[in-house]
Amino acid sequence: MIQKKLVTLLSLAATLSACGGNSSSTPAATPASIAVPASVTAAQSGYKISVFAKAPGTLLPDDLVQHGSNIFAVAQDSNNNPDGTTVAGTSPQSQVIEYDLNGNVVKTFNVPGHPDGIMEFDSHTVWVSTNEDANPLLIVIDTTANTQTTLAPDVTPAHDGGLDDMKQLNGVVYVSASHPTLGAATVTAPKGVSSVPSAYTVTLNPDNKTFHLTPALMGNAAATNIATNTQVMLNMTDPDSMAIDPAGNVVVDSQADAELVFLKNPGASQSVSVLPLMLSGNAAPVDDTRWAPSGSSFMLVSDNKTQLIYRIDASAGFTAGTAYASGQGTLLQLNTSTGAMTPVYTGMGSPHGMIFVGQ
Repeated sequence: MIQKKLVTLLSLAATLSACGGNSSSTPAATPASIAVPASVTAAQSGYKISVFAKAPGTLLPDDLVQHGSNIFAVAQDSNNNPDGTTVAGTSPQSQVIEYDLNGNVVKTFNVPGHPDGIMEFDSHTVWVSTNEDANPLLIVIDTTANTQTTLAPDVTPAHDGGLDDMKQLNGVVYVSASHPTLGAATVTAPKGVSSVPSAYTVTLNPDNKTFHLTPALMGNAAATNIATNTQVMLNMTDPDSMAIDPAGNVVVDSQADAELVFLKNPGASQSVSVLPLMLSGNAAPVDDTRWAPSGSSFMLVSDNKTQLIYRIDASAGFTAGTAYASGQGTLLQLNTSTGAMTPVYTGMGSPHGMIFVGQ
């Protein structure tokens, strides 16, 4: 059944790949003319928020990446289901949208399935992952040649789910193993028990049709709790977004578990630590987490519910190394020693993707 689904999806993808580089069928509104929703309220002083862009038509923005001097945004069609199927009676078309730094649409790329993660691989290549619940695909977009290739895993992923976010460190690509098949629930693990990979490394096979996944982090790995300095065993039931922190650690957001998992020195000598996330004393899931870079920059945050991508500036500049997260309808500042989070802006719809853009 899985192979049949993959064949169907790849056939569809081959057709869609020929559509890369289209102009958007529904022009987006001029960013300067779009007001920030009245529900969005500053919880801290020293920040300014504006609308960078609005996704065209009914598309929903998600992950973001800076590629060269432009911004590439995943834009999901809500009729593309997270397992790669489509809502009956619809002909959905998700996209990757390229914006200039003023929020104007430069180009669009049609992509198959339900895209989620996006990553710059090199100066002329962007990778996109689709279908985070099942039947995952990887789309490699050559932004110079304006071509794209769709690849499938060479074997069914060991966690029997989909793939979500991707990040590259020292030339190695890591991807989160989303929607894992879990073991039986217990009193201490009511969602079920994970004994499958939570992250993989990704390599492209020479056939130009498939990619290979190698487990990099297990869902039940031993870890050090950063806040308490105690040893724990992980139970990562919901691997989601990823990041690379200032120390060069691969960071996996186990979203429903309200924790960030840090993979130090990935490979044979790696070590793992975990930071439970708290908001007002309660466990609080987040989506993306990012650390402010050195130098002048601004932040972009996609709001999947309102279709908006917000631009956020710090009046005194962002302090290098400060961590921020999106979730709970809120932009949050994160204390990476305690896991405590403080709201910066509240009243957003459903903030997802987040990046810092150098100026």
